[in-house]
Amino acid sequence: MHTDWPRPWSGTQGAPSNFLTGANYRGVNTLLLGLAAHQQGYDRPLWATFKQWRLKGATVRRGEHGTLGIFYKPETFRDENTGKDVTIPILKHFFLFNLAQVEGIEVEPLTPLSRVERNQQVDRFIQGTGAVIHEQGHRAYYSPSTDHIWMPPIHAFTDQQAFYSTLFHELGHWTGHADRLDRKDGMDSRFGDQAYAMEELVAELASCFLSIQLQVSHEPRADHAQYLNHWLQVLKDDSKAFSSAASKAQVAADYLLVVKTRSLMAA
Repeated sequence: MHTDWPRPWSGTQGAPSNFLTGANYRGVNTLLLGLAAHQQGYDRPLWATFKQWRLKGATVRRGEHGTLGIFYKPETFRDENTGKDVTIPILKHFFLFNLAQVEGIEVEPLTPLSRVERNQQVDRFIQGTGAVIHEQGHRAYYSPSTDHIWMPPIHAFTDQQAFYSTLFHELGHWTGHADRLDRKDGMDSRFGDQAYAMEELVAELASCFLSIQLQVSHEPRADHAQYLNHWLQVLKDDSKAFSSAASKAQVAADYLLVVKTRSLMAA
């Protein structure tokens, strides 16, 4: 397993969103669209369906292929055994096209953020979570017993982006505490077991989501290949593991963003 696995979300500014409604795509769709943007070199995270682009007066260029998106739609069926109606979420799919794939529409050019401004924004976000963070030592980890995060000093990292993406990973673990989202299996797990691997996947995906939301380039972690080998085993044993982890990671990211918002409102 190569350790230089590239993050597919560093090329665009902000989270993937619908051009027509402005709503951010969530969960697995964030990853699917981010990966497509990285592979195709799209520099804007603006997406819409074929029909939605037409509503805006734009047309998808001939030969362009859409990116798959998925959602669950509740459908009601009559249970033949009980005679009662049962509602089941059914997996549906749709296709999205990036702004770079259409013509006939103009948007404002990108306004690049300075490195200092971007870091100031991230610092305000981190402070707003209320997490206790110690920047000392040579390891990055979250301790459930003390409810503290430990990080090497920022100067120990290759750059500030690597520092923040690592810290987002540990903040992802921090949300699993019993007083927050209470991911008990993950908090009580040990290295090497499936619960540990699932918790690591949740934390890493939460870091990805936060990096997208806060416009931080998500650099590879040195230990990513080691964890990823076990994550792949988890996915092999349970076809729904990745989708479940992405859902939990989105909840964790949303929790941190809401905590930060409440902190600002209380200030």
